[in-house]
Amino acid sequence: MPPTKPTYETDLFKRLHSELKKAPIVDCHEHLLPEKEYPAADDITLARLFLHYANCDLCSAGLPLADNSDKLQNPKSGLSTAQRWKLIKPYYQKAWNTAYCEGLRIAIRDLYGIEDFRDDTVEPLVEAMRRRLKPGFIRQVFDQAGIDFALNQIWAKPVLSDGQPFDCFIPDMMDDFTSLNLDALRKDSGRDILGLDDYLRLIDFYFDKYGKIVGAFKCGRAYDRPLFWEDAPRSAVEKTFNRLLAFNDRPDRKEIQALEDFVMHGLCRACGEHGIRMKFHTGIQEGNGNVIANSRAALMCNLFMKYPKTKFDIYHISYPYQDELAVIAKNFPNVTVDFAWMWVINPAAGRRALSEMLDAVPANKIHGFGGDYLFVEGSYGHAVIARREIARVLCEKVEEGRFSEDYAARVGRMLLRDNAMENFGLKGRRAALKKHLSSRHPQNK
Repeated sequence: MPPTKPTYETDLFKRLHSELKKAPIVDCHEHLLPEKEYPAADDITLARLFLHYANCDLCSAGLPLADNSDKLQNPKSGLSTAQRWKLIKPYYQKAWNTAYCEGLRIAIRDLYGIEDFRDDTVEPLVEAMRRRLKPGFIRQVFDQAGIDFALNQIWAKPVLSDGQPFDCFIPDMMDDFTSLNLDALRKDSGRDILGLDDYLRLIDFYFDKYGKIVGAFKCGRAYDRPLFWEDAPRSAVEKTFNRLLAFNDRPDRKEIQALEDFVMHGLCRACGEHGIRMKFHTGIQEGNGNVIANSRAALMCNLFMKYPKTKFDIYHISYPYQDELAVIAKNFPNVTVDFAWMWVINPAAGRRALSEMLDAVPANKIHGFGGDYLFVEGSYGHAVIARREIARVLCEKVEEGRFSEDYAARVGRMLLRDNAMENFGLKGRRAALKKHLSSRHPQNK
């Protein structure tokens, strides 16, 4: 018998992959910085492509953390391209196999015409970046990647970020509330916070102002605390809040966490009332070193049960706890699964998880892609990998006799576009956002 072709060489794969390319992707999660914040051309360096993710694999392979922060990532380090590459090279070669690095290779190949990071290519690569990184670049890359638009979250911006092209993005509302950064919220809102009632009214203010025009509400607290949110009564936390206001009487961590829990339950109610789906970072944390057990989606089952009218989108498939999430999504009507970031974390695990979820979870509850990058080249490489891996899984379903080819193509479109449009209510939210921006910036009409 002739040898069996790899999946990606079969005619079935090629047909399904081609069908997936016809679906304009709704990218469920990004952190893409505004183009107006791009550095001047001479200040663009190799570090742009190692802002996160791939540089974590470099550190995992042995790059000293101090060299990453003080030399590679530091814009004032004064290192030349050759010097930055000398720092990266030995660890990149050790981590070449990871999907983080593969995504970068795909991006520089397709966007800059560079096959790989090598001694003779890094200088031309940086020159190519300096030529192309101008306003309009994000739209160009999205078009080449087949991305229609993305739900975008900008660090250090409480709700919205100006300077982003409307046709590329709908912003997420960020959870700046459970972190209890009172000074920042006072400054941003222009409102006094003199007690817990003021703080709860402040949250209502943000939801009333932005609740119709944001894509979702994002919580990333799995980086610094467990995701179990106890249902703390107001009577147990109001004194703690008053002590925060006093400045000279700092509550301990246990007391602060109970206050955070109380605020989170209020946010769940607010999101339910405003029809905003809540996104939660779960599973693996970006960076080098954290407490993975803090981030299991299963820790939030009390929220899923208590707030059945509130919709929850669980990010990064809670990897490595994806089996638990599959059961949760199967059981809870108000919980959806999101593969944001997953295809560059571990494509093989992503394939296994998607295959098993398509056997157990209704297909309308799975969001297939979110780039989750600070720089758009990363989003591009990730989108290429995601489409490839989703097509591989769908091929297997057809080959197993579980799906027809037509149904597999339909599910692929659901994963990449239709589910996100419906579950986040994006048609109406984008229309409301456009109206809002037009009233502030007539050129957006």
